[in-house]
Amino acid sequence: MPSRPLGRSFTTSFSMNLRYLWSGKQILIGGGLIPLLFGAAVSAQSPSQTNPSNLPDVTPLLAQRSATDDRRQFNELLRQGKAYVDNGNFPQAIAIYQQAAMLDGENAELFGSMGYLYARQGQFAEASRSFQQALRVNPNNPDYYDGLGFSYARQGLLNEAASAYATAISLGPSSRQSVKYRLALGIIMLQQGDYNRVRQLYNEIHRLQSDNEEAAVMMGAALLQSSEYEQLITFNNQALRLFPNRSELTLQLGKAYLAQGDLVAARRVLEPRLNPDWRSFSLYLTWAELLEREGNFAGALDAYKQALRNEPTAIAAKIGTGRMYLELDNPAEAVWVFRDLTRLQPSNADFYYLLGEAYAVDEKIDLAKKSFGEAKKLYQAQGNTAGSDRTQEKLDNL
Repeated sequence: MPSRPLGRSFTTSFSMNLRYLWSGKQILIGGGLIPLLFGAAVSAQSPSQTNPSNLPDVTPLLAQRSATDDRRQFNELLRQGKAYVDNGNFPQAIAIYQQAAMLDGENAELFGSMGYLYARQGQFAEASRSFQQALRVNPNNPDYYDGLGFSYARQGLLNEAASAYATAISLGPSSRQSVKYRLALGIIMLQQGDYNRVRQLYNEIHRLQSDNEEAAVMMGAALLQSSEYEQLITFNNQALRLFPNRSELTLQLGKAYLAQGDLVAARRVLEPRLNPDWRSFSLYLTWAELLEREGNFAGALDAYKQALRNEPTAIAAKIGTGRMYLELDNPAEAVWVFRDLTRLQPSNADFYYLLGEAYAVDEKIDLAKKSFGEAKKLYQAQGNTAGSDRTQEKLDNL
């Protein structure tokens, strides 16, 4: 019975250790389909015609034959579904399993399998419904709550996901499963900003599995997001002695030093990790911020560009690139970057403000006024008085 992980989500893995019985489950179908298949033919005749007093009652034999046929059909559908799964044809596998569910609507593994396949295709609403059906039949299976929590999380239903994972934790029979569910719940708590709960989950995981590096990364993220930089520096330095190759811990440490203004320490921990062939957007974005703080605008521009190569749609890297073009007295390139950002997010006042600055440096005053005017209008619509006043100052000085 294979374990089929769903893949990665947020900053760590959300895996479902679902056990699927693709074949071999012998299910005797009760009376549900027998009347549908045979009832009309039997009821069309009178009792004296169907069961003369001198003949045996054949109804039990018909029922037994029907149950056997349904069982064979069910197992054949499972076999076909598994073949489609093995070939990567998940939509057809789901269609086959839906047929099988008509023969056995009380098969939790079948609904769990459909939930897994829906999730693999990114159909998370359908996945959650399938896992709910599995839990209707088997409400004490923590793996189904794992799948349900994953599907909810991918839909942005974080409260529902947290509830599902909390139930999985209460049902998880093994420490390994329990750790996995706590990690998943911890990621959701990070997204919700409940850092005390993350700390509690980390301590629980540490007691169960003291060498879990995913838990260390989770705890470092909580300390970073809550701006507890001193605690993070102490914690991550200790964690890196245990997990020296875990890049997330190094990056968190570098960010903490950078936030404290310790550029020397930030450089010391970040620079050894640089590798243009390693696709780390966050590392190069942080490195670019460090170089910008050091006044190395050309180096920062290169680092922002490297970040964009790793993540072409990243807004933060695009803003940094445009800002560096302005610092390097290349307003035409900055205009191109900021104009692209206004197209991507036409209701973002900050992008029109930056575009206005680029036009002003490029001495295109009419275009600068137009961009600042749009920025002011958007700031006012958002109730951002400070932004509106700052923009009016720019207009007054043009």
